[in-house]
Amino acid sequence: MKKLVVLFTFLFVASFVFAQTKPVASGKTPIAQWSKTTHDFGTIVQNVPVTTTFTVKNTGKAPLIISQVNPSCGCTTPSYTRELIMPGKTGEVKAQFNAQASGAFSKTLSVVTNSSNEPNLTLTIKGNVSAAGTNTGQ
Repeated sequence: MKKLVVLFTFLFVASFVFAQTKPVASGKTPIAQWSKTTHDFGTIVQNVPVTTTFTVKNTGKAPLIISQVNPSCGCTTPSYTRELIMPGKTGEVKAQFNAQASGAFSKTLSVVTNSSNEPNLTLTIKGNVSAAGTNTGQ
């Protein structure tokens, strides 16, 4: 009986291994090509939200999936394409930043995809925050 359980366990695990490697072996994988990975807002005003968009193109041969986007702090709110990004099509990650304190800042968004070239990527937003009511010269 123990041999039978071991055999079924082995077959179960092996089926996952082969299922995961088959698309790679056939060359049918998604490839994420980002338009930029860093955005500099320059000087912004404290407590006035700003937004930027990071665009990703799927240059691979299988659908690209953005499964998670995690900001480094609560002052950054992400939104992203939740549908499959088909080969040749684009998706996006938007980052809205609302500065509570003045001074220089650098925040990140950790992006998880099924891309064969960079499944885990860090996007960065940065800039300088002037205190509310201060003239930024813009």
